[in-house]
Amino acid sequence: MEQKHGWSGVQARIPTYLGIQDVSKRSAEFILALDAMDMVLETQRVESAISLIEADWKGVERGISDVASRAGVIVRGIPKKPNSSWRREDLVGLEVDSGSGWTSLDEEIDRLARDLDSQQVRPITSIGEAANEIEDTLSQNQDKVTQLSFVLASAIEDSEQANKQRRSLELRIEALEEDLRKHKDALLLQRLGSSDSLATSYEICPTCGQSLPDGFEITDYPLTIEDNIAHLEKELGTFRSMSLDAARAVEVSQARVYRLREELEDLRTAIRSQKDALISPNSLPDAAALADRVRLEAKVNALRAVRDSIESSIDELDSLAATWRRNKEILTALKGRELTASDDTKIRSLRTSLVSQLEAYGFRSLVPHSIDISKKTYRPIHEGFDLGFDLSASDMIRVIWAYLFSFMEVSREYRGNHPQVLIFDEPRQQEAARPSFQQLLSRAAMNGAAGSQIIFATSEEEEDLASMLAGLPHQIRSIPRGEKLIKPRTA
Repeated sequence: MEQKHGWSGVQARIPTYLGIQDVSKRSAEFILALDAMDMVLETQRVESAISLIEADWKGVERGISDVASRAGVIVRGIPKKPNSSWRREDLVGLEVDSGSGWTSLDEEIDRLARDLDSQQVRPITSIGEAANEIEDTLSQNQDKVTQLSFVLASAIEDSEQANKQRRSLELRIEALEEDLRKHKDALLLQRLGSSDSLATSYEICPTCGQSLPDGFEITDYPLTIEDNIAHLEKELGTFRSMSLDAARAVEVSQARVYRLREELEDLRTAIRSQKDALISPNSLPDAAALADRVRLEAKVNALRAVRDSIESSIDELDSLAATWRRNKEILTALKGRELTASDDTKIRSLRTSLVSQLEAYGFRSLVPHSIDISKKTYRPIHEGFDLGFDLSASDMIRVIWAYLFSFMEVSREYRGNHPQVLIFDEPRQQEAARPSFQQLLSRAAMNGAAGSQIIFATSEEEEDLASMLAGLPHQIRSIPRGEKLIKPRTA
């Protein structure tokens, strides 16, 4: 306990620069070797594991979206993060635009596979035999290309509009979040006692975003800050839901554009093959029919590969979800656990030591037996509140003495992690009464005899100090005024 700041509170000098969460509480648990510390460490490990699982989930989900978007497949039912209710068999669906509407990927693969089988059982005819059929099909395909080009242009326009709508909603959400933050800051200032006007003058309408002409500036709130915050939070929830719907609309429109482009490219490839076939010798086999088979087979294989890739990733998500749920259950159990019987015993011993010392030191601000040890902070409390507000300055010093020795004694008794060293710089703060200080010296001697080491640095008169230490085991070293205890080493 150093002199400048150490005596200002029960735990006045706890370093925080190492970034340890709840460092004063963790240090108390470590000194006493409480089981609660093991539970805290286990909780942190489980929370870290959950965070890693959620990061892995995002990576896998992003990979599925990339694979699906490149193939024009819509994946429905995968949440952005794992949750307790997610089950792949109940929620996940793979869909493609078949031209006549959205259908499951499995059904589309089966349909294309049946078409391929039916083509493969038919013999390849010569160009001369199939010339009329090739010409008719060529004419139909050219008409389809014209119609499909218009449909594709419309689909691209719809996709661009969906993207604009999503971007507009994102900008609106950003503005609402900023507005909500300002209102919360204003509310905090108000609660802290600010008397300044907290109204905000707008140059744009906070609802529609349009610029306000002179004379229409909003200077007063028809609602209180609390009401505005509640309204903004509800509005944010609505716009976030709209943003999710807009994102799904973008995904669907992009998949439809992909399907139309793929279909248009297939038609153009077929037209080229049919034109080539019509100028080839009549005795050659129908190259256009062969190209159709090859193209159809490639499409079936590509969709199967996409399905296998997505299902493999969904299997990984299923495994991650199961692990996430187990960790969540463990975390819930850890957070619901109370102090163990061993911890309770140590805390009761801590209180017993503290109360007995306060009685010995002449503590008078409160009845010593009314003081307890908080099981949440491990600090002395009275009627649920930390000590300090209703104590005299000298009694606060007595509490600090008792608190420090209590930790040393309980840790020694239960083989905790206290180093069994205490160093006090000017322990007789606030001119504590001589009998109180004498009791402190007696307690220090008792702990020293038990194997601990207590070092006092004090400016008390040596004669008075010697009389108070009479009969107590101790070592005393007097340092003349002006001389330093620690000196530079001489050569």
